[in-house]
Amino acid sequence: MRVEAHWSRSSWTILDQGVVSLGAFLLNIVLARNLPPAEYGMFALIIGSLLLVQLTAGSLIFYPMSIRSTVLPDEERRKLIGRGIVLLGLLGLPLILLIGVVLIVMGRTDLVLPLLTLFVVGQTQEALRRGLFAEFRHRDALIGDVIGYLGQVALVLVLLQRGPATLADVFNAMALAMAAALIVSYRLVGPDFRAPGSLRVTIADFWSLGSWSLANNLTGAMRLQIFFWGLAALHGAAATASFQAALNITNLANPILIGLCNVIPQTAARKFQDGYGVAWQAARPYAVAGALPVLLCYGVLLVVPEFVLGAIYGPDSAYADLALPIRVLAVAALLAYSADMVCSYMHGVDAARLALLINLLGTIAAAALFLPLAVDHAVVGCCIALAVASLVRLLASQWFLSRMIADGRKPAA
Repeated sequence: MRVEAHWSRSSWTILDQGVVSLGAFLLNIVLARNLPPAEYGMFALIIGSLLLVQLTAGSLIFYPMSIRSTVLPDEERRKLIGRGIVLLGLLGLPLILLIGVVLIVMGRTDLVLPLLTLFVVGQTQEALRRGLFAEFRHRDALIGDVIGYLGQVALVLVLLQRGPATLADVFNAMALAMAAALIVSYRLVGPDFRAPGSLRVTIADFWSLGSWSLANNLTGAMRLQIFFWGLAALHGAAATASFQAALNITNLANPILIGLCNVIPQTAARKFQDGYGVAWQAARPYAVAGALPVLLCYGVLLVVPEFVLGAIYGPDSAYADLALPIRVLAVAALLAYSADMVCSYMHGVDAARLALLINLLGTIAAAALFLPLAVDHAVVGCCIALAVASLVRLLASQWFLSRMIADGRKPAA
């Protein structure tokens, strides 16, 4: 494939993910500016818990659906997407109960209905979005993502113009925007629900492919959740809010990172029949294309974090003194970039177990360093622990990748 073709495809996925990340970023900034630190910290804890639950659907349904549907003709792809949505409904029932229990334990029964509505609508929209990704229709997915992710920011701003907003109001606004996006995406995808007889086969196939992805994604997510919940336990929800505020800044490069992680597995999967080496050659140009903007983004954070903090949160913000944590997180993100690209490639070539091992090593490093560093150094200590964990992942990913390329194995016929 020509460099122009790589750039055209990757530019649309990066643009689409840019909209998603921009929406999440703006929502976090708006809430950080308008909520007390303790309440914003509670928002971060709840969203973090919700993301852990969403990883189950993402790993067991969205990921295998994306990989399998990439190589199917249009009619079969729509049937597979339809079966994926049916399976999402079946899996969603216990997940909904889990979310309700978590909120009750946290003492936020007022958020049960808004958050469950957001979960159901948002996950259905995500299933349709992944269906578009499988066809490399990132330009079409952009329509729903503009409505869903930028729309929720607009609705929250409208709420705040009318007076102080509660977290229940925020989650209701997010659900409303996602519902509008779902309607648009459904018309674009056109899922086919006429093949229910093959659900059992689909379940077995999705589980065989997605179970390792689930373990991998949960392991990776726990690497951050250790810090969120640990800071809340040691130093209060306001410390969690500061850590989230620092992450908001370093997440500015997420459009590139997540966009590439969406396209690399499908690209590698299409070439996997020719072996690990050929699949990596197909996926590598995307990683290379994203390296320069990532370096520029984190370079700015390393040099002038004070300016960025002032521009985003304001000079008198409670988060104005986070320059050092942001510098450390920028280093952590630079170290993690290559590991993230390699793990994405592994997911496309049925090597999710290796990606799991890489992330497990990083999570173990983060957990081992958390208490020694966070007790006395709070947010800065967590950032240092995360940087060391990223270094561990980088070294492990390069070692495993070199072994895979040397092996050159092809899938069984």
